[in-house]
Amino acid sequence: MSRLESAMMLASHIGEGGCGPQLHYHTVDQVYYMMSGSMNVRLGDQIHQVGPGSLVFIPAGTAHCNWNDGPGSETHFEIIVPAPSPVEPIVYFVDSPADVPADFRARQSGYVLARQDAETSEPMPGFRMTPLAAPVTGSDHIVISVAEIEPGKSGPGTHIHEFDQYYLVLEGELTVEVALQRHVVGPQTLVILPAGVPHRQWNEGNTIETHLAILAPVPEEGRPWDVGVRFEVNGESHDGLPIRSAVESTK
Repeated sequence: MSRLESAMMLASHIGEGGCGPQLHYHTVDQVYYMMSGSMNVRLGDQIHQVGPGSLVFIPAGTAHCNWNDGPGSETHFEIIVPAPSPVEPIVYFVDSPADVPADFRARQSGYVLARQDAETSEPMPGFRMTPLAAPVTGSDHIVISVAEIEPGKSGPGTHIHEFDQYYLVLEGELTVEVALQRHVVGPQTLVILPAGVPHRQWNEGNTIETHLAILAPVPEEGRPWDVGVRFEVNGESHDGLPIRSAVESTK
């Protein structure tokens, strides 16, 4: 779905009775967010059953694998962060967690966190945030929260970030203005906002809108997350080069 330097993002589906790759590890962190269905995830020697609305955090160097016992298929949103180099392997297979080379073994534990078990705050009226991954939980490269916007409410006004931001709409419709272009975004759609792109978002619908709000890399401590800007058409316009005549003159 996306591959910037900050993160690689994929939509993954496993049918009933299917599985992902055998036990393996990565040299970067990995995150699953369960969209629908259920899966089993092995993190080291521990096996977890994961349902919709839960996040799985897999630190670099953690031997893991996942499979689906059903019923039915499952869908999860997958993030590899930071994005691995295109010339390096993403997956390193092992027979047991002890086979992970000592220099690459995880120095922290992975975890599974259900949305209902995390603490929710309301930084703006009608705009709620529930963090699922952040440095305080051991996630040093990405911040992931579930955001809810009430009908008629919004996030901050037009602003920019020093980091990349992504929205994955889960429920309802999110209206996003990106550099004066307006988009109405429905469920299972990813919005990609590279650092420095002016944007704002709000809910024009009549139901609560829910999305994953993702920041990568992690914002620098002590610096503001959002920097408000004014972005507007100033009335000036310029024509480009006369491409057609230039091409014709070479014939």
